[in-house]
Amino acid sequence: MTNDCGELLPDPIPDHPLLNGRVEIGRGENTIVLDGDVVDGQARVFKVLSSPTDYAYYTAPDRPIGPHFPILYADHGVAGRSSRGFPFYIVEVEKLYPLPGSGNAAEIATKISTSYFDACRMWRNLAQDMGRIALHHLVVTPTMGWDDAVQQSLKALEVFSNEYGALPDLIKADNLMMRIDGTLVFSDPVFME
Repeated sequence: MTNDCGELLPDPIPDHPLLNGRVEIGRGENTIVLDGDVVDGQARVFKVLSSPTDYAYYTAPDRPIGPHFPILYADHGVAGRSSRGFPFYIVEVEKLYPLPGSGNAAEIATKISTSYFDACRMWRNLAQDMGRIALHHLVVTPTMGWDDAVQQSLKALEVFSNEYGALPDLIKADNLMMRIDGTLVFSDPVFME
């Protein structure tokens, strides 16, 4: 979740009643993640998003939804502005977990990341568009080693990326995570052009 310079979002946690006193559990180029509450047995987090693309990924009416996409519980609106000039948006989503070294979700994530990376290398001469073409390659290549639900999720991610001008990233470890039940989730698979 770092940018090309390897920098994390430098901003402090915005001063907001929903966030005050919460523990920061992660930070990326455009995101701060704070521990949330457990509601009806489901752990939640607050994500402070400074990227319009990330915000759309979580909240747009036509965002990708399904078993391999994060569950949005609430959009809490704007909480100030980041040092990069974009508003800070607070969303409350399900808590996801890093992939273990083995298991079904880890195996599928490895296949996706490896296949995506190989396709990026194949299409590297297209520069900025190589990620979109690489994702399309995964969508149209039959039997890459995952089930129909994952294939449909990759297609939904491709549609979202194209419609919102987002660039996909299926290589970074934090972009593919899992639910406590072991379901693979595309947690943060896009970024702004």
